[in-house]
Amino acid sequence: MNVRQRRLNSDFQALIELSRDNPLIDFDILSNNKDRYVVIYRCRGLHWLPGRPRPSVANLHRMEIYLHLDYPRLPPQLQWLTDIFHPNILPPSMNGGVCIGKWTPAESLDRLVVRLGEMVQYKNYNTKDPMNLQAAAWAEENSSSLPVDNRPLTNHSNPLDIGIGAQ
Repeated sequence: MNVRQRRLNSDFQALIELSRDNPLIDFDILSNNKDRYVVIYRCRGLHWLPGRPRPSVANLHRMEIYLHLDYPRLPPQLQWLTDIFHPNILPPSMNGGVCIGKWTPAESLDRLVVRLGEMVQYKNYNTKDPMNLQAAAWAEENSSSLPVDNRPLTNHSNPLDIGIGAQ
């Protein structure tokens, strides 16, 4: 088994443990190669419904992760699949792009999945270099109401140091 396959197997096992330990995170594997997943978050986040004056709570979020051949040297390819209102995540109608900020090859896939879930919850966001300017302005104006969900996404006792802080 080569280094890449060992890493993919390790990431897969860690995702199994993460979803087993936390009912707020689940995943579907889309490839026998263990290189493509859909991650499902059952936590509170925000989306903006047409005709509404402000964002609304959304309790189900889905994103696709592709672990390309340059992973983990380069970050995985991410695409958001459900509507979301967040400074660093675009909804599918705007290409579903995700800005994860700092990436290192040492970051495991399960830690990245938790980090992205904490972004959904508005525990972590960056308004200084946003992808969605409207969401960044909203987050700055409503920072006292954030996060929108305080439930933990991991059983680790130490908080994650992810390089993106609430701004």
